[in-house]
Amino acid sequence: MRTAWTDERRQKYSEAAKARWADPFYRANHGKSIQKSPCCSVCGESNIANFYVDKKGRRTNKHCRECCKKQSIQRWHEKPALDRQASRAYKYGITVGEFKQMHIAQDGKCAICNTVPKTKRGLHVDHHHGTGKVRGLLCHGCNVALGSFKEDVTLLNKAIEYLGSK
Repeated sequence: MRTAWTDERRQKYSEAAKARWADPFYRANHGKSIQKSPCCSVCGESNIANFYVDKKGRRTNKHCRECCKKQSIQRWHEKPALDRQASRAYKYGITVGEFKQMHIAQDGKCAICNTVPKTKRGLHVDHHHGTGKVRGLLCHGCNVALGSFKEDVTLLNKAIEYLGSK
């Protein structure tokens, strides 16, 4: 168990810190061990304007922006397609595991048209926009269709009547 910070203990640590900072060697070398090299380790870029920096202008990555983007894209495309789709499920309040369970339960098919998606997009998470409750996984076409009808059952019924009358 840690001891509480008493005034006496605070004073002791404060004096020790002041003594460290009074030493010119400590001041000159403080933080040098964590400084990043002045150029990108991949392409050799050295212009600070091409790096991600914090509010104080310090580099936050050891790679330039372009190399960071390339590596990020490469990591994304190395993932299996199902993992890429599932990683977006957090937006709807479900976990990657829940997404994969839904995918298995639907046999990788759309909940409405019962077909395997032919596009790279795969299956989309369908949710009620009012409550946020997830209903199932849909192909792109069915997802767009529901969105076009604004999830309104009466509009969908009118569309069904229209299609039946022609």
